[in-house]
Amino acid sequence: MLLTIGDLVEELVVELPDGMRRGHLAEARTLRVRGGSAANVAAITCERGGSARFVGQVGADALGNSLVADLQRRGVDTQVIAHGVTGVTVNLLQQGYRTTLVDRGASSTLAAADAEVLVGAVQLFVPGRSLMSDPLATAVEGIVTGAMERRVPITLTGLSSDEAADYGPAAFAEMVTAVQPDTVIFTRRDHARLGLEPDQLVEGSGCTIVIGPERTTVITAEGIHRREPSLPATVVDRTGATDGFVAGYLMSRRAGAAPTAAVDAAHRVMSLVMARMGPTTRGGPFEA
Repeated sequence: MLLTIGDLVEELVVELPDGMRRGHLAEARTLRVRGGSAANVAAITCERGGSARFVGQVGADALGNSLVADLQRRGVDTQVIAHGVTGVTVNLLQQGYRTTLVDRGASSTLAAADAEVLVGAVQLFVPGRSLMSDPLATAVEGIVTGAMERRVPITLTGLSSDEAADYGPAAFAEMVTAVQPDTVIFTRRDHARLGLEPDQLVEGSGCTIVIGPERTTVITAEGIHRREPSLPATVVDRTGATDGFVAGYLMSRRAGAAPTAAVDAAHRVMSLVMARMGPTTRGGPFEA
């Protein structure tokens, strides 16, 4: 079973075809979906026939209840505390740019997680941001420590460009060295923000994967490999595309594939996500 720990929030995507001007009415198209990389990876894993457990916190409200129910409909084992107010992420799409407004709400205030959630886990996925600020970081560190003691392989995603600026490349590098993850996954821009060369392995990781628009680079101590993504005929929505990549990669690694072959599988799942609205590989954003 894959274990994930981190955010579960609502994600509101607002597309402004004609942009936005101060003091003027702007026409918009909106989409409400589930947000939070840890939750999305768990959901997509179960959609593709795998098993996953999600650990996190939502608000004690109707929105939190609906998000948890959505995960459960997809087959996710949810170990979720309900307290506070459910968070919301807003993505503004205008003139070719994406601006993200983040209120993680209750997700960021998870203070502890029972070590029993590790029972049956053979992989652990943690978004890098979840290890960067308390109280969530302390809860996640407890699970990471337990996974290391059990020799459960850990996969991290890197920080976004803005997160790297806030926390600092040195703090992230120190965290990777301490965790010794099997794999760290970045977008090309976020990898560069850490001051790394394009083909540079992150010290402490067994494998560094850098996802680019034209190719994905797989960097290990044994060498460097480049793989081309398999995009859908029509890209409908990129929301959750990286989460689909992570889910596909982890499922393939769990089946025994080497990192390069697992990246090919990851591209296929990412393509399924981009062919639909929201972070899902089948149906609509709230169709199990």
